[in-house]
Amino acid sequence: MQKLKIKVTEEWAGNKAFRAFLEALPRTFNEKGEVIHSGRNVLRVVEAENLGLEGIDRVVVKRFHGLFWVQSILYSFFFKPKGRKAYDNTTELERRGFEPAHELALVEVWQHGLYRYSFFVTEMVMGERLTKLIRGLQASHQQEAVRQVVKQYATMVKNLHERGVLYQDLNGGNVICRQDETSGLWHFALVDTNRARLYDDGTTLELKSAKKDLILMNPELGTNKMFQEEYLRQRGLYTPETAAYLLKAQYGRYARKRCWYRKLLKKYRVFYHWLTRSEM
Repeated sequence: MQKLKIKVTEEWAGNKAFRAFLEALPRTFNEKGEVIHSGRNVLRVVEAENLGLEGIDRVVVKRFHGLFWVQSILYSFFFKPKGRKAYDNTTELERRGFEPAHELALVEVWQHGLYRYSFFVTEMVMGERLTKLIRGLQASHQQEAVRQVVKQYATMVKNLHERGVLYQDLNGGNVICRQDETSGLWHFALVDTNRARLYDDGTTLELKSAKKDLILMNPELGTNKMFQEEYLRQRGLYTPETAAYLLKAQYGRYARKRCWYRKLLKKYRVFYHWLTRSEM
């Protein structure tokens, strides 16, 4: 017996068309919209014209992967499922003044009293992913523009850490950039919020903890040193030794990713993805 647990933001809670869309997701997800990512989790962009969401053109529906029965027990009774973490973290990030992809709804699918998988629905964020933006500016030799993007991005990350947010997934693909046409300033929208760890608001993270967010920028961009030094300066923590410490940690992380056991783990994830998809 399948049971749905649906949570809708207050502004759309009474919208019947949207509710019907959410209730049908377990049956219709594979037929909706366009796939923009397919891995352990699947993301689809869906046109919102028939959903009754005034002012919203498109939504993103993320299906979190299914679980083995042991995992289902753990996430049913002991841990918060990823979809619920994403919804709650997004709500709290907005409350703290940041710009995640605005949450609209969460649909959890339960079977035989156990959590199985979920759908997280957000507004579609317009803009360009940070990695792609920097590469484009570099290709057109706009070095000053690159410096401004990196500087303002460092400010956003500093603000996260000074408001008690350790994002833990700040790679360039999870940051959507949009430039204000009037001021020229950059806005950074955050996606994939489920891994974020939220401390009490106003808690300032020590560098030892914050480091996790400072070593995820792809070293191929060549902007790591610029970003890390700007961050340290804005927090008043800069010394040549501290900057060297962060760079060493960054390159160490990417060296580990190339190790044999990481490659083996990646193959396992492909098999795991196939197995859990086949159970849905």
